[in-house]
Amino acid sequence: MKKYKCPLCHTTTSVIRYGTRKKVLRLYCKACIHHFSFDPCCTDTRRILLDHLDGFSFRTLSRHYDISPMKAWRICNDELQKLPNNNQFSHKYCNRFSPILVCDGKYFPIASEKYDWVLLWGFDYLRHDIPVMSLAPAESYASWARFFSYYRILNHHPQLLVCDDNTNEKMAARHAFPQVRIQTCYNHFKENIRRTLRVRSDPTYTDFMKRVETVFDGKRNDEDRNIKLFALLRDYQHDQICVSILLNIEKYKQELLAYRGIPQAPVTSNIIEGMNAHIEARLHSLRSFQSVAHARLWFNGYILKRRFTKFTDCRGKFKYLNGKTGVEMTKKHDIVLPTYF
Repeated sequence: MKKYKCPLCHTTTSVIRYGTRKKVLRLYCKACIHHFSFDPCCTDTRRILLDHLDGFSFRTLSRHYDISPMKAWRICNDELQKLPNNNQFSHKYCNRFSPILVCDGKYFPIASEKYDWVLLWGFDYLRHDIPVMSLAPAESYASWARFFSYYRILNHHPQLLVCDDNTNEKMAARHAFPQVRIQTCYNHFKENIRRTLRVRSDPTYTDFMKRVETVFDGKRNDEDRNIKLFALLRDYQHDQICVSILLNIEKYKQELLAYRGIPQAPVTSNIIEGMNAHIEARLHSLRSFQSVAHARLWFNGYILKRRFTKFTDCRGKFKYLNGKTGVEMTKKHDIVLPTYF
């Protein structure tokens, strides 16, 4: 008969069978007077973890694998704790990052917290890797400063940072990387103008907004851009709201044109917004995390899994990434990556 080890006293000679419960063996240790159980059925813990990272809740996992929700939680929690910290993994195995970093925050609910928490993460634009992530209660200056401090530990200074119009994020980036250029996302900048003008509920400034949008259509040279702005100023010079919008565009000129001189630099943060949509689809089925600790484990596991997943649908200038993984593009030379998934 197979011998079973007691989890408390680690003996095998005093352990006897004590019956079964739903195909689970009930065992009893006579040495320490302790009852415990053992499931003889083989459970694919890696498959359960991958399904959980794909958005399967514990109740869904319990129905799919014919196990209890509590056991599904224990399996996922144990497997997630075995994974290394994403930031430490990057520091140990990766150093070939591109000069363009796209950053954003993604809010998510936690049942034990009154307000939503936020995932702060950076996406390597040309390598499609995710070297750094951090969880915080809000997008404050301290939270972004902690995030960029992790990135500095990698001993890499990005040349261009693409982000939305978040003052705390920009201040923290300039403090961590004094020489970095900051490119404000065109889509976020236009959305701020729409909110100011209330074009979705009031048609007063609809025509003005359409003409402003043409200024941000692609990468324009100075002559073309100035012609359009001067034409807007000429036609709306008697409207103080329109004039203030145009003055604000000129005020942000340096951040709106920071991409110049950097090959293949983007003017939007669409690439990480698409990643946010992927996370949102998975969080919708999970509904919320029970604690901050499990949220940290889940996001760490999700990002590591994403880094080890091969690209299959990259197009245009990123077509060469198909069949490769993000961590493969940034790993150090002559190093063998461990296998986690």
